[in-house]
Amino acid sequence: MSQSIAMSDVLEGKDQHMILEENRLKSFKDWPFKDGLCTKEKMSSSGFYHCNLDGDVDGVRCFCCFKELDGWDQTDDPWAEHKRNNNCFFANLSKPENKLTVKEFLKVIEEREINLVTKRMEINMISEKKLMDELGLSLIHEDCCTKL
Repeated sequence: MSQSIAMSDVLEGKDQHMILEENRLKSFKDWPFKDGLCTKEKMSSSGFYHCNLDGDVDGVRCFCCFKELDGWDQTDDPWAEHKRNNNCFFANLSKPENKLTVKEFLKVIEEREINLVTKRMEINMISEKKLMDELGLSLIHEDCCTKL
């Protein structure tokens, strides 16, 4: 069975080892595609690691932007799918790890940290909104407040 890394683990930094392509490649032990465009080598090269999203045998997550995808087909191009409706710094470089300059690699790490903080903030805001709803409280609307 492939290593399963839940989003809660990501938020705690337990997926940092997936920054390296060799570790992402190791996560594809049970990858269902041996041929075609979405082999485990191409998946890991394009920034994905195998994480069995909700039990899907082909669930993957990007180490940098945390985009999650499943439902792969042999003809799917991991780089193209990664870039679709996404603004991942790593994917937009369109280079595997071994082609990155040191400066690019450090920028990828920086962007990952920004994405991680953003993801944490999004999840905290959802939790706070849920709690406020449970308590019957509402947020102050901006249109209620005017500048003098």
